[in-house]
Amino acid sequence: MKNIIPEQKDGKRLDCFESIDFESETIASLAFDAAKDNLIAVNKWFELADIPATTFQLTDGYGNPIDRTLRLHDYIRLDIPGPGLPSSDGYDWVNVVNVLFDNSADHKSFAITLKPCPDPRNPEQKDTAHFFEGISSSTFLIEQRRNSLLFQYAGRNEVINVENEHLADNIRNYIIGLGAKIGASYPQWKLLLKGMADRVAKVFNKEDQR
Repeated sequence: MKNIIPEQKDGKRLDCFESIDFESETIASLAFDAAKDNLIAVNKWFELADIPATTFQLTDGYGNPIDRTLRLHDYIRLDIPGPGLPSSDGYDWVNVVNVLFDNSADHKSFAITLKPCPDPRNPEQKDTAHFFEGISSSTFLIEQRRNSLLFQYAGRNEVINVENEHLADNIRNYIIGLGAKIGASYPQWKLLLKGMADRVAKVFNKEDQR
């Protein structure tokens, strides 16, 4: 599972973590399954953060909103705080490029990786509809080790996208991307991980040990 997180080569990297212990390995395994279900329920991510900011909408390959759990090659439409991307009606877009599940005797893990991509509603538009370039990635990883769960967000190769055709897109991406690079995105991902951990803690941990 180490290879699920792309290698850091350029730009900024970002890591956020949350962890929680349970009374037994059996309970932790049940909590892992529930946490996995929460991770692939993209349309409900907004509800998990205590102070939600970005809203997420799962879509099909044509950018049409869908109400189901995440699958490989789906798209996610992001509505982030601040000025929107002019060429894509104010939205940023990512594509689900990897989904991995590993289950061994003493370890379980589940991860998804997202990458910035063009707006799938406009096939003729080749520019990346995101404030980071297509080389960047976002990986969400949930691991169970004995009676513990670890939640991780790994942002890699975060390079601001200022190579688009439209000047207005590049100006907007620079403003939002610069904010993300100096730390504005950290609270969003940290709160989402904490929300995922708190959700399973509430259900499976009568005595919250966090």
